[in-house]
Amino acid sequence: MSRARAVAWDVDGTLVDSEPLHLQALQAVCHAHGVDISDQGATPFIGVAIAQVWRILAPRFGQTLGRDPEGAEQTFRAAVTRHYLAHAHQVRPMPGAREALAYLARQQVAMVAVSSSERTIVMANLRALDSADLFCGAICLEDVQQPKPAAEPFIRALAVLALTAADTWAVEDSVSGARSARAAGLQVLVVGGDRQAPCDHRMPDLLGFPPWWQSLDTQDHQDLRELTRLAAPGVNK
Repeated sequence: MSRARAVAWDVDGTLVDSEPLHLQALQAVCHAHGVDISDQGATPFIGVAIAQVWRILAPRFGQTLGRDPEGAEQTFRAAVTRHYLAHAHQVRPMPGAREALAYLARQQVAMVAVSSSERTIVMANLRALDSADLFCGAICLEDVQQPKPAAEPFIRALAVLALTAADTWAVEDSVSGARSARAAGLQVLVVGGDRQAPCDHRMPDLLGFPPWWQSLDTQDHQDLRELTRLAAPGVNK
């Protein structure tokens, strides 16, 4: 593993504790139209783009949102977004998130947000961090044709950064996000307790991020010294 020049950050559940509000918004819209989603479990649809959520739930809504399928989806998504934004003041940074972002900014590491949420929600979440100005861009749901777990969101993030996958670490908390980053060739740090998410490194929270990142720099120098030693005349004789 090598130290990267940039970090592609997932937002929901990684930088901000927003999953409860996402669920609250979804439940509110479903309840308003008599749709029961209790069979989906206590924490459904984590890391799932809203378009996919609608595809799963659309049969339960029937024609309560209109006869036109496309119009019904837009009405559903707009209602969920309105509820979320109206309560966005509830969103709180994840432990260590602000400190991790500030640390990388001091190290002049480029950062981009990569999210399956709509742009208005992503920007509200970044404002909750008071760190929106630290990001060079954000890849949101509207920017891709194939959201996570497809590779496209992180491929587009690399284009924003003007860097290669080898230059960039992804920080994720979900299986779909980690798979997306892996598919794009990035090294992946998974934060949180999802043991199913594929990764190169895992930590329980972001409180330990600065020393971990610093250790990458140390490891990088050690690797460089080892390569130099092996390349020295006579070493392999």
